[in-house]
Amino acid sequence: MGANLYFIGGGNMPSAIIEAVRRKAAAYPVDHIWVEEISRERAEYLAATYNTETASPTDAPDADIVVIAVRPQDDVAGVAASVARRFDPVKTTVISIVAGYTIAKLEQGLGHGWRVARIIPNTLTTVDYGYSGVALNGAAAREDVDAFLNTFGKVLYVEERLIDVITGFYPPNIVYHFIDAYVDAGVLAGLPRDAARAIALDTIIGGTEFLKQKDVLPQVLLNINNSPGGVGITEAYTLNKTGFAASIQSAVLAAVERTTALGGDAK
Repeated sequence: MGANLYFIGGGNMPSAIIEAVRRKAAAYPVDHIWVEEISRERAEYLAATYNTETASPTDAPDADIVVIAVRPQDDVAGVAASVARRFDPVKTTVISIVAGYTIAKLEQGLGHGWRVARIIPNTLTTVDYGYSGVALNGAAAREDVDAFLNTFGKVLYVEERLIDVITGFYPPNIVYHFIDAYVDAGVLAGLPRDAARAIALDTIIGGTEFLKQKDVLPQVLLNINNSPGGVGITEAYTLNKTGFAASIQSAVLAAVERTTALGGDAK
């Protein structure tokens, strides 16, 4: 007998999770995936693509897991209260992927006795990469959510205070920005764009794998590669002079602050 999943919200992130769940059907069988989505067109797309079942805000099926996947600026408290009216805390575990919205706020809307997990999944789940930061309330245990969470990416259980940090730190966007600039640099230097893209992607993938295999800090490999007066140390000097590291660090800190602000503004 498979699990029954109920999603409130059918945007990009819940869609990525549903896609991953469907791909892992052998390891995590599912009987039903319901999606409650305000856009009829989106609901129809999910039903056609992932064989989901369209639900309404009055439906109360027998769900093992309810995933709250609305935006922070939506009425999250109202959604939580609706979940409390329709589902059974003995049967159902509630998982929130709402950025910046704390477990304490969710518990206010749900009431007492609910098992709650707050997670920050990663869009890289569709290619079996990306960590999901997970925080549990006092009523929830890892076995309540672990099988489900392991269908998409990797799971990292943390204290809730670190969830906003992970949210700002982990998105692959910063990698995309770097690759975009790296490819443009190759074009600027004279490479055709397709060649620059191929070299950039291969270098990033290979460099990452090499770093993992060696199990050392990047500085160790940089010290090996940066010979006196050579190309590598010249590149390092230029990056340092133009504030490369500080730009990345500032972007991450700004993203973390924005995540916290979204939660503070949430209804």
